[in-house]
Amino acid sequence: MTSAPSPEDVALARAAAARPLASAVATDPGLPGRLATADWSAGTIDEGGQFHRVLVLPGTGAVRITRTAQAAQLLPDRMAVVELLGTTPALPFALPVPLTEVVTAGVTVRPGEVAGPREAAGSREGTAAVVQEFLPGQPHPPHEGDEATLRGLCRTLAGIQTAPLAPHLGPPFAYRGPWTARKVAEVQSVPTQLVRAYGPAAWTGEGAASAERWAGTVATLTDTATEWTRRPVVPPSLVHGDLAGHNMRWQRCGGGEDGGGGRWELTGILDWDLAAVWDPALNPAYLSLWHGEEKLEAIARSADEALRARVWLGWMALESVYDASLREAPGHPEAPPNWAKLLRKVLPRIERAVAAEASWRAGATR
Repeated sequence: MTSAPSPEDVALARAAAARPLASAVATDPGLPGRLATADWSAGTIDEGGQFHRVLVLPGTGAVRITRTAQAAQLLPDRMAVVELLGTTPALPFALPVPLTEVVTAGVTVRPGEVAGPREAAGSREGTAAVVQEFLPGQPHPPHEGDEATLRGLCRTLAGIQTAPLAPHLGPPFAYRGPWTARKVAEVQSVPTQLVRAYGPAAWTGEGAASAERWAGTVATLTDTATEWTRRPVVPPSLVHGDLAGHNMRWQRCGGGEDGGGGRWELTGILDWDLAAVWDPALNPAYLSLWHGEEKLEAIARSADEALRARVWLGWMALESVYDASLREAPGHPEAPPNWAKLLRKVLPRIERAVAAEASWRAGATR
């Protein structure tokens, strides 16, 4: 969803554009002039982000504008991650590196610093903004993709040194939080709730996802996710946290005059907000959600990593069930989910995850 920028959006863009980073100017001396003369009102606001809105002015920059005070507080660290990643030698894709300081609460903030208490001119309370490099490209068509390219990306991410990034990265489970006993119990109760509300046919799970085995399945997958996070079974490495859709920029190379054919080249990766030092199997798991779960074994770097990725996919499916269950609460602003459609998608994934978890543990004990 897109919209036209408001006067407040334009004011924030101009405030950030007036504070170019010295490092950016060193590589592009013409940057201050281009930012100062940019017509930000001619840009488009991408409203799709949960924590940020983005004012996009192609060829000039992308202004990230926070939606909440918490996101504003985290923005300097988020930019520090991208700035540090930008120094990684021979990284095979571009990054939306910050071009300016973060403007927030009346002051400018360098990456890693904390904002002050005053409000920026023309901004809304709790907002912050930064201009990042504009990355051209488009999302890859879903349910397809070159496995070797995706596997190479997993290798690249696993090889990045995380020590400099660690002070600025979020913790695992940062997006939805860890699996508390209460959250586990709520998901375990979903089949009973649906049968009570919609009748016996409402729950369609079989095998490990059947109503009879559901509580044990939920416990197995959430316990495993927590265990692998607290006591890693492989050396943790950089996990992006959302390798899909608009966060990955692709360009078609070659092909005919009509734009068909050819191959897709990965040119950039956006939105490192959920990046963490975690199980590297999460990267192929996220990639398979967009490019096709049947490609997972070819995307993962090893058979062991593929099994762990299957388990993480089951954990992600439980998150989807949990999110959907919240919409059943009285007075929730969103309508109840289409349970039949959701369960057709996630329950087989959960069954595969349980089988993968058993196979992984059998291999680990040999």
